[in-house]
Amino acid sequence: MTGLTQHRRMGLVALLAVLLFVALGSWLGAPSTPGPRNHPLDDYPDLFVEPVACPHRRDVLSNGRRSEELARLRADRYEYDPQDGVRAVHRYLEAESCYRAEGYVRGAHRVHRAMVALTIRVNTDYAAARLNLLNALERERWAAALSEIRRLLLLTDHIGRHEYVEWLRKNIGRVAAKASAES
Repeated sequence: MTGLTQHRRMGLVALLAVLLFVALGSWLGAPSTPGPRNHPLDDYPDLFVEPVACPHRRDVLSNGRRSEELARLRADRYEYDPQDGVRAVHRYLEAESCYRAEGYVRGAHRVHRAMVALTIRVNTDYAAARLNLLNALERERWAAALSEIRRLLLLTDHIGRHEYVEWLRKNIGRVAAKASAES
């Protein structure tokens, strides 16, 4: 009986050793390709957090009008360039600040409504791009993932250093290589 018990113990130890090696191998051999668990999903930056002040050159009211005009022009281009949507919101904020400083309430309200509408649109597109990227990575649709990474990089270009933005920059090359091999 002792030989049989000792044999079972050795078998159990061998089984545990094999399981340990499998677990260690899967941990060390984690995929280098970006996946949904390999990046900061919930730690994405907000696009619009910095307060914007009216520039102090020339006349404040003319600065507001100029900023509002530039905001409308950039907002019209948003569909073609995501950066223009972000820039337009910043220009609207600048115009609103100028109008408030000048006491031009009607202009401030008009610009505020336009800014809120565009902010909602840009933030909705930002959320959709993040979700589309996650889905593309999970399904290994590399061309779609590459497109979403590019869009997200354009939307977050003004942010600078942030973990999520750094992750996008770090992984665009890998995803591009996978997309190239896919086609």
